[in-house]
Amino acid sequence: MLTNARELQGPALRTLGLGLTPRALGLSLALWAVGAAFAQEPAAPASPVEGVWRTQLLSEVTITACPAGFCGSLSHIVVPEGLLSGAEAEAAATMSPDQFFDYRNEDPALRNRPMLGLQILTMRPGDQPHIFDGEIYNPEDGKTYSGYVEMLGPDTLRLNGCVLFNVVCRGEDWFRVSPEELAARAAAGAVEAAPAQ
Repeated sequence: MLTNARELQGPALRTLGLGLTPRALGLSLALWAVGAAFAQEPAAPASPVEGVWRTQLLSEVTITACPAGFCGSLSHIVVPEGLLSGAEAEAAATMSPDQFFDYRNEDPALRNRPMLGLQILTMRPGDQPHIFDGEIYNPEDGKTYSGYVEMLGPDTLRLNGCVLFNVVCRGEDWFRVSPEELAARAAAGAVEAAPAQ
């Protein structure tokens, strides 16, 4: 049994089965500690607007940094009741989200774009730190509007779409989807995707 620090010098260190010099062992432990510190917490978003947001109609939009500033894409689709005609509603009831397309787009060349993953927000930081200005694509009518996002709190934002040179604006509050809910959904998806045994 080792009783003092001198016994750890030279060949005695190798008898512990480590095969490292004290300097290499110290460097290895330091690198391990740094890696463990980074592994403890997931990286926080660089901006409070980044994340997954639930709309009033229960669809979800994922906002991430992009070359234009911040971009929001449809990441979960819920077809709201009353939005579709009778025949459209019947057809939608039998479809999966990846079968929805941007049929209402004003540009016929864009009507074959899938809705799932469709970028509907393009924003850049505004004059105030909690405001993001940009464009909002509304797949319900196929039009793009000028607008802005206002952070009302860490888990609430207000999306404001404007017309008539920003004279008439309409807002809708969105709420952040919690990391716990996203993790539970991912775990449930992994279980569904796992082969039966």
